[in-house]
Amino acid sequence: MATASPLIIALDYTSLDAALCMADRLDPTRCRLKVGKELFTRSGPDVLEALHGRGFEVFLDLKFHDIPNTVAGAVQAAAEQGCGWSTCMLPVVVG
Repeated sequence: MATASPLIIALDYTSLDAALCMADRLDPTRCRLKVGKELFTRSGPDVLEALHGRGFEVFLDLKFHDIPNTVAGAVQAAAEQGCGWSTCMLPVVVG
């Protein structure tokens, strides 16, 4: 379910149950949800599946930082799991 809302709610929880408890209190037509490193590392793709099943768009905030091919593969994998946004840390070369 797509939303035009600019609001992104951070699910900064340590357990899938706590994150889903908060998600169940929110309206997927009024916000998107952010899943960060800790929740994703503890819950894996199950958290994405559960949130998408509830109709939410998900911002996967894992701060991918590696060689370009590896980052591209990670972003592709996130997209294949239905995440419309993710963060990438890009090197800056000066001079």
